[in-house]
Amino acid sequence: MSKKPCISTYGFRWGVIRDPIYDYIPFNKDVEGRIIDTPYVQRLRRIHQLQIAHFIYPGADHKRFQHSLGVMHLSGMFSEHLLTMLTTAEGEDALEGYSMLELIEASRITGLLHDIGHGPYSHSFEESILSKSEKLRKEKLDDHELVGLALVEYTDLGELIDKIGKETGFEDLKELVLKLLKPYSPTAPRIIRLLQKVVKNWIYPADIMDFLIRDSYYAGTKEYGTIDYYRLIFYSYPYEDLIVMDEKNINTLRSFLQSRQYMFDTVYLHPICRSFEHTIQLMMKNVKEELEFENRVLGIKEGKPERYLELDDYSILYMIRNLQETGENVRNAKKFAEDLLYRRKRWKPVGKPYEIRLPAYEAPFFYKFGDPKSASREIFKALSEKLEDAGLGKYIDLFWVDHSMRKSLPALPYPLHVIHLARRLKDKIEIVDSIPISKILEEAGLKPKITFTIYGPTSLLKDYSVRRKLEFIVSEVFKEVLGTIPGVTM
Repeated sequence: MSKKPCISTYGFRWGVIRDPIYDYIPFNKDVEGRIIDTPYVQRLRRIHQLQIAHFIYPGADHKRFQHSLGVMHLSGMFSEHLLTMLTTAEGEDALEGYSMLELIEASRITGLLHDIGHGPYSHSFEESILSKSEKLRKEKLDDHELVGLALVEYTDLGELIDKIGKETGFEDLKELVLKLLKPYSPTAPRIIRLLQKVVKNWIYPADIMDFLIRDSYYAGTKEYGTIDYYRLIFYSYPYEDLIVMDEKNINTLRSFLQSRQYMFDTVYLHPICRSFEHTIQLMMKNVKEELEFENRVLGIKEGKPERYLELDDYSILYMIRNLQETGENVRNAKKFAEDLLYRRKRWKPVGKPYEIRLPAYEAPFFYKFGDPKSASREIFKALSEKLEDAGLGKYIDLFWVDHSMRKSLPALPYPLHVIHLARRLKDKIEIVDSIPISKILEEAGLKPKITFTIYGPTSLLKDYSVRRKLEFIVSEVFKEVLGTIPGVTM
């Protein structure tokens, strides 16, 4: 498997981008170079990869632009390897009428564009605006992946991809990119399902491999990003629409899963990160009408993406600070914006978090609550009652409940429940074993878990006696609401 995509032999002009992770990222000037230079991709230079983590890890100031180039690079390597093996074993018919070169190029472009739908502060915008809007949900624009799909389908970006494809002999390029960007479907063509796993719908897709290595490098937590991406790719094989793993490579997967868990525990879900992300979400919610967030997103389907493309991590603060103070919501948003500008931490955890380690084969937690959001509401309800009883009722609205179930480990339902271990023979791939993901996690010393944390106002927690009282209240709330769940620790 070459580290440079085989598509380079097709006669296109190639350049290289220096990168601290892969040393060099080769790119096709005739196809990818023209897409990289569009406002859709260049905007990613103004959106942080880790939202606000640079407040804790100053080096984590990298942007989604670098990550997108890295995903393009790994998607090309991964798809080239799998498609070469597939055609060697089954012939060109396995490609379902497409050329290998076009499939590889489509995978690379999909990797490049997979994050273009992100709004300012990425997941904070998604959680506070996209996922909360009934109007956007009806239009299938309620997460960043669907917004990114619409940016390709309804704007001049899609037209450019189509034009480039036809000029370079890739007649189906836009169609393939759209299919690969769409949500995973078990009824999609086999070759599409396989390549979707390459980019994002898998345990170790290009997206996750790059962000773990890249984020740990920039955060300075390199001990958590020691991922052998080359071995993970090289010892993966295509089998029908599945990616199967060589039986010799199971320890590499365990190491990858451990790195993923450590990065979530120490960086992505750091309490200060979560505190500032809550600040960002409140800031967004307070000005969603004034800044017409919904209309900016809906404009994409009308072929008018310009107002959405105006939004990034920097412009949003400028817009908010320049709003006329027409109401309390705008005044609050301005205060939250200043908190971000001057790194003023408004909330901090109260007492110890409550951790529920989910059993491997059954989850009593879900039988009781249905999902973590429902449990969070029950926790807040019990907290409100106890704060009232303690004479702290006027502070209720300054508390909030956070939960950590955000794909720190492979989440189900994924398009897999087991990892198939295989042996590579001369002319075929032979499945030798199938291991449940839960067992692999257990053998790596990992178990799925949900951690609930109650945050309170920093100003109130400065008083030692008040803090001790609140810590006792929080402990009692967790015991009352979650104490009957088997397998919990505190």
